[in-house]
Amino acid sequence: MSLTLPASWYRDPAVFERERQSVWRSEWLMYAPAAKLDTPGQYVAEEVAGFPVFVVVAPDGSLRGYHNVCPHRAGVIVWPGDGTAGNLVCRYHGWAFGWDGGLKAARDFGDDPGLCPSDNTLVAIHVERWRNLVFVHLGEDPPPLADALAPFALECEAFDMEAMTYGHRLVRVLACNWKTYADNYLEGYHVPLIHPSLNRALDMSTYRVEVPDESYCIHRADTAEGSPSGGAWLFRYPNLAVNVYADGMNVERIVPAGHGTTHVVYDYFATDPDQIEAMVEMSNVVLDEDQMMCEVVQRNLDAGIYRAGRLSPKHENSVGWFQRRVASALGERS
Repeated sequence: MSLTLPASWYRDPAVFERERQSVWRSEWLMYAPAAKLDTPGQYVAEEVAGFPVFVVVAPDGSLRGYHNVCPHRAGVIVWPGDGTAGNLVCRYHGWAFGWDGGLKAARDFGDDPGLCPSDNTLVAIHVERWRNLVFVHLGEDPPPLADALAPFALECEAFDMEAMTYGHRLVRVLACNWKTYADNYLEGYHVPLIHPSLNRALDMSTYRVEVPDESYCIHRADTAEGSPSGGAWLFRYPNLAVNVYADGMNVERIVPAGHGTTHVVYDYFATDPDQIEAMVEMSNVVLDEDQMMCEVVQRNLDAGIYRAGRLSPKHENSVGWFQRRVASALGERS
């Protein structure tokens, strides 16, 4: 019988600090739709588990990524969000950097023979594109993205993702630890109790979550009419969910904003952009239900009564897989 992670791991800021290094700096992470980064000067600046980073399109069309931290006095190079930059200049004191991250000029700094440009570069991150999504890696010497995604990517081969137009982003702020929400996503055990619309649409007796590879799992279920769902519901460790069909796709990211706050980011794509409004409406209903329960669970985890529980071998095998991955990343046994 498998035990869950201890409740303290869901509320202790010290555990989250360890995760920032051992989880969030050790994996390729989906960062943005490629449609937001297809023109020279376009940038996306976001925080990933407390790391402020940005990705920008250089004049030659290549993608460059950096920590959004000036080496002078920690100002920002670009304002958070999406935008266009004609150059890379710190918004605080005006230090200018090349597209390669090297210091070009320290505005009106004065005569300081100790100011060495090579010691004052932007800290680079790794950036690669897979199909119509852009990924980043915040650590050193990661494997090529294609190698890291290979088994997951194979599950998506049948879907013409490039034919889908990017149309909308939805961001929710949840008062829970990121693992609380991930645990919830990784099982269908709760569906009959808190998701009435999904329960009506699916034959829950066929619902299962398989873990074909240590990097991802896949949800499967027949529809209520008995036919296969016609899509793929995939989760890649640690935080990416891709729900893809022949005519549309919802890409979901679970992004911690602290040990007790999580951003859930949905990006919607469709072959017919008119479909996106209905996709957003449907996912909002499910997310309302998940948010309500995850926040209740988090309050109970914080209360100090619950210590740990047992995972169902029938319904929660993928939760066990995910929790073992987290424990392994932290050098612990779950």
